[in-house]
Amino acid sequence: MFLISDNYPNKAALVCSDGSIVTYKELKELVSDFSTYLDGRSLIFLLGSNDLASLVCYFSSLECGAVPLLLGESITNEQLNNLIDIYSPKYIFSKNALDNDAYSLEGSFEGSNVFSREEVPNTKLHDDLALLLTTSGSTGSPKLVKLTKDNIKANTKSISEYLKIGCNDRAITSLPFNYSYGLSVINSHLFSGGSIVLSSSSMMEEKFWKSINEYSVTSIAGVPYNYEMMLRLGIDNLDIPTIKKMTQAGGKLDYQKAKKVNDSLQLKGIDFYTMYGQTEATARISYLPCGNLDKKPNSIGIPIPGGRLWLENEEGLKISNSKIVGEMIYEGLNVSMGYAESKEDLSIGDVNKGILKTGDLAYFDEEGYYFIEGRNNRFVKVFGNRISLDSLEKLVTTKGFDSVATGVDDKIVIYVIEEPNLSVAELRKEISESIGINMVAIKVTPIDDFPRLDSGKINYKALNS
Repeated sequence: MFLISDNYPNKAALVCSDGSIVTYKELKELVSDFSTYLDGRSLIFLLGSNDLASLVCYFSSLECGAVPLLLGESITNEQLNNLIDIYSPKYIFSKNALDNDAYSLEGSFEGSNVFSREEVPNTKLHDDLALLLTTSGSTGSPKLVKLTKDNIKANTKSISEYLKIGCNDRAITSLPFNYSYGLSVINSHLFSGGSIVLSSSSMMEEKFWKSINEYSVTSIAGVPYNYEMMLRLGIDNLDIPTIKKMTQAGGKLDYQKAKKVNDSLQLKGIDFYTMYGQTEATARISYLPCGNLDKKPNSIGIPIPGGRLWLENEEGLKISNSKIVGEMIYEGLNVSMGYAESKEDLSIGDVNKGILKTGDLAYFDEEGYYFIEGRNNRFVKVFGNRISLDSLEKLVTTKGFDSVATGVDDKIVIYVIEEPNLSVAELRKEISESIGINMVAIKVTPIDDFPRLDSGKINYKALNS
């Protein structure tokens, strides 16, 4: 069965939130049973969470040829109906009732509902299309990433290889399953014969850490926000004797914070991996091999097994020398087919041909380790000067403050977490002097915390609203 190991039929595949065990054999039976709800090759919206029913629906859809769009339960009715209007799915899987008269209840499964519609506008799905994910965790956006089974399997195998995931590894669902990073944790462990503890608790809840010790979890995955919270709460005090590895992706974790995390985990005998990826590459593009964080500060590491990275200049020519910044290009079997923004786009084949322009500006050192400098679209023109918003955030970090920089031409807005020693006037003056831009174009706004998406990433849209 696709993605689910055949080697351990009687071994635990899932540990549910109530402590009950689902073996590999039982999981496969549930996946087969669920397929009776799905009729042929069709589109299904999966409004799920980190629970048994959602995972069974996901794996069953992949098996029987249905194409699932993974969405979180927190999606609003307005967002959902907008997506329905655009893509016209045959099925919707949800715990809750639907506010849409076109759909009727077909049946229930493990506490969730399957809805279907009689009249479905003709929606042609490309033969290779297997899975749809939203971009950057924004469930309201109609822009979707189109993935094939080969994309998913290639990335799953690569992750399992470099993280050395085996049948004795047990992860916990610390991230939303509809987020490519969270999904990759589930895929890689079940592919490798490991197991997953299904948890709906956040890392801020005592229940989460209790589950880790109660069920002997061996690995935890987190985004920068998760590790920042651990540092605030006291990572040194965490009692997690069964944990063997922890991974971080989903954005840049400041080196000084990453170092504090790594130093603390080393004392506990825990391996710490920082990684880089994009949904457009199924999940993962590069990783920093364990033990290299101090040797290669701020590096995103080397390409994952089976992948290749290089840089191109503004003319599209390959950069051969180290320490020269260019756009980072990735090639691998995990590169998606492309985007969909309408129903018609679901019939279009692979436009990427295995190559992804990441949009990130980077350089590599003499040993082939990559370092990101910023985003192509994270620049603003201020009084004729091209200013990198990512560089501004790094500058404010050196002053000892967490920040998010946004802006439009001739105006920069920097949101800074409120601190007792924060002087807005002084920080504004220092930024002005550092970048050589008049203070009139710089605004510093103290804020209690940054708004975030379900994935933990900064919600720039909410900041700018």
